[in-house]
Amino acid sequence: MAERANLVFHNKVIDGTAIKRLISRLIDHFGMAYTSHILDQVKALGFQQATATSISLGIDDLLTIPSKGWLVQDAEQQSLILEKHHHFGNVHAVEKLRQSIEIWYATSEYLRQEMNPNFRMTDPFNPVHIMSFSGARGNASQVHQLVGMRGLMSDPQGQMIDLPIQSNLREGLSLTEYIISCYGARKGVVDTAVRTSDAGYLTRRLVEVVQHIVVRRTDCGTTRGISVSPQKRTLPERIFIQTLIGRVLADDIYMGPRCIAIRNQDIGLGLVDRFRAFRTQPISIRTPFTCRSTSWICRLCYGRSPTHGDLVELGEAVGIIAGQSIGEPGTQLTLRTFHTGGVFTGGTAEHVRAPFNGKIKFNEDLVHPTRTRHGHPAFLCYLDLDVIIESEDISFSSKRSICRIRTSDC
Repeated sequence: MAERANLVFHNKVIDGTAIKRLISRLIDHFGMAYTSHILDQVKALGFQQATATSISLGIDDLLTIPSKGWLVQDAEQQSLILEKHHHFGNVHAVEKLRQSIEIWYATSEYLRQEMNPNFRMTDPFNPVHIMSFSGARGNASQVHQLVGMRGLMSDPQGQMIDLPIQSNLREGLSLTEYIISCYGARKGVVDTAVRTSDAGYLTRRLVEVVQHIVVRRTDCGTTRGISVSPQKRTLPERIFIQTLIGRVLADDIYMGPRCIAIRNQDIGLGLVDRFRAFRTQPISIRTPFTCRSTSWICRLCYGRSPTHGDLVELGEAVGIIAGQSIGEPGTQLTLRTFHTGGVFTGGTAEHVRAPFNGKIKFNEDLVHPTRTRHGHPAFLCYLDLDVIIESEDISFSSKRSICRIRTSDC
């Protein structure tokens, strides 16, 4: 049900993600009809401003990152040192490949992070910056290829090519870099033609499995539920809110002697805020997993329909909707290779550095010398091991963590 509440007045730049969040709040507070009226006004305002602004692109709008030169130079220096280590037999060929990929990927990621501040400081109203970072057209990966560096590429088998493309599309590619980038372009064209049928077949199989699941009753009468606790901080707050909103309570919720929510009540944003504020006992919610029926599903176990924000209607073919929802991104993923041109995408782990000197104490009988995947010497332990770092004024015990300790001779 739509909930009446005081909306916070928004007076700031709103990108694509913020608009989704705003629409979700409007539907929660005012319902579908009034939200569609507001969005029509937003659309008219957007068209009016886009017509008056008339954004166009020129090659001078592609501002390259000033720090790119010394970042690439530093990465080349590290690659040269790595090549010497490999030549003298200190590093295995596989370790050399992994380290080389990590060096260039870290360089490419650092350039990507520099891209947004560079646009903001140099020209905040740059058309490329406005279009990509507002979510209107293009994304950070495509702009990074234009003004940063294309970086590491994949071959047709999906393996990494350890020779990175250091140039960007604004500067132009050398002959070698152009040939390397042709792998991804050809793979994108072939995948679009060949693999689209695989994605369609996956959707068809998913729908065949779940097409019989239809909302047939209001309540199956189950007493079971899945428990979610607001007190334990195992879940991030955003995930905790997403888990609860749209679900139905399996039990009454009490705050002391007072009942603040009853069984079979659907959970909205106001109720979630109350749970977070009062830190009540674990919340038991109904889900499709706890529904007593095997060949269909009831309204209360399914919860809200994302279409209109109310409880799902009787007769809704929720199984087919679920199958299509999972199968649809498969087609999008197939086409994504075509748009990005085979550029390797991945993630870098965050490091927390504790810069203090000291002595490391642990039981040497429980560890075995080994090497990391990057070729660095390390100790491997198959059992629980207490590692204590002692300095002049501090003693630190690193529990449930991975410690990377640099000694004085490396």
